[in-house]
Amino acid sequence: MVFMKYILTGILINLLMNGVAHASHHHDSESNKPSGDGHCAYMADNPFAGDPYKACRTNVSESFCKAFSEVGDGVVSILDPKYGAGDCPRESSIGSCERGGWEEVYYEDSNQGPMGVKFGCNFAGDWIKPNKD
Repeated sequence: MVFMKYILTGILINLLMNGVAHASHHHDSESNKPSGDGHCAYMADNPFAGDPYKACRTNVSESFCKAFSEVGDGVVSILDPKYGAGDCPRESSIGSCERGGWEEVYYEDSNQGPMGVKFGCNFAGDWIKPNKD
């Protein structure tokens, strides 16, 4: 009986660790590398966050932005991406997540508020407070 308990515990640990490994590798994928010098503004639909929220990704090419809704970002669906030249607008930003060569910028109308997106950033990057001049 004790032997079965150890086997089941081992299987459970293996399944959990495998899921964690797959979740973290998506942040190292080719789609998460800088691809240009423009930005892609979009609505993000995260199943864990409630309503879709406004975000923008820096250092992307126009072709990346066009394909972003098909590729997605892990469990987050990308809705209505729009490419623009240069950096993401920062006027109504509540902060951004630095992801190693690019940032994801979040805005005041984010239904998660600053604490929700800041918490999510802890899994994949470093939180940057907005520069309010």
